[in-house]
Amino acid sequence: GHEQGRMPRPTMSDTMKTLFMTQGPRPDPSAEEIEKNSATVDYEIYSGNSNRKLAEEVARRLGVKLSPATVSSFNDGECNIKVNDSVRNTHVYVLQSTCPGRGSPVRTINDHIMELYLLIRCFRRASARTVTAIIPYYGYSRQDEKRRPRVPIASSDFAMLMEAAGVDRILSVDLHSGQIQGQFQHCPVDNLSMFEDFAAFFVKHLLPTFPEGSEVAVVSPDADGTARAKFFLGLLIEKGVKNVSLAITIRQTTSSSIVLNLVGEVQHKECIIIDDIIDTGRRVVQSAEALYDLGALSVGAIATHGIFSGKAIAKIQASDMEYLVVSDSCPIEDKFRRTANKIVQVSCAGVIADAIHSINSGDTVSHLFAFGKE
Repeated sequence: GHEQGRMPRPTMSDTMKTLFMTQGPRPDPSAEEIEKNSATVDYEIYSGNSNRKLAEEVARRLGVKLSPATVSSFNDGECNIKVNDSVRNTHVYVLQSTCPGRGSPVRTINDHIMELYLLIRCFRRASARTVTAIIPYYGYSRQDEKRRPRVPIASSDFAMLMEAAGVDRILSVDLHSGQIQGQFQHCPVDNLSMFEDFAAFFVKHLLPTFPEGSEVAVVSPDADGTARAKFFLGLLIEKGVKNVSLAITIRQTTSSSIVLNLVGEVQHKECIIIDDIIDTGRRVVQSAEALYDLGALSVGAIATHGIFSGKAIAKIQASDMEYLVVSDSCPIEDKFRRTANKIVQVSCAGVIADAIHSINSGDTVSHLFAFGKE
């Protein structure tokens, strides 16, 4: 009963046909322009299997073709990789989200990491001038410290693997923790942010669905995410949103239950939970329930990476959450595009294409970062 007197939210069925491009879709380059550009630029864009659709969209935004490579598997599961054209003295960009695969054959995070490792080695042995790995969703990022004895710090160990492969630069989107940039000893890591795009999407498509004069609460689902929520709050204020404040739910887990304590006010407010990763969906749904219990008028969520393990999408659809906005850093299975009307994707292709363009032109990339814009 949270729907009375509201305009309908944009749903996936409306939007998935053309992923939302908050920066406005660039004019579609013609086939002739793409041919011409592909012949003149001094870089190539390649893709592994994890998110080819995103790689194609990035290439289209830049007005070039995705370069051809065979990335498949032998019968025993070993990666079978072949780059079709010469890359000698070329700047190579290879896009691979290290998330679980969708569709068949089933590919795990580890399969995608191995594909990426072997692609980088392949470009190195083929005398590419530079190799940049674009890892929109950086797998193992949540294992970024020793929380108990005798465990790896897997995000750092993945960084060591990438550097051993010989990568020159990493581009990622909304890393789970910014300190992962410091786990690379020899190559720069650009941590691009989707939150400028999410804020633009919110102002254009979600804010108009709230009743006039609504108060908005930007909510961090835990203490660790406070900087992220505060940054998003700042973007909304910058874009002229009035009556907006910050709240934090702090989770205390006992052996039998989870208690959520609230810092800030959510009663009679439209709440947006801000997070970076939606995996099983359990935490975001629990937070939404708690916010409704505390008197929130509506609850939705925005998070960069939608992994959606197990029955996550069904759990979100069945919850009282009104919407969940994610990027396309991880692909969503086609069957859900027709049924999951609460989930909307905003493409990160624009941010990635801008970064590639800036790097290749020798320009700054810092306008695409989060937290502390200059």
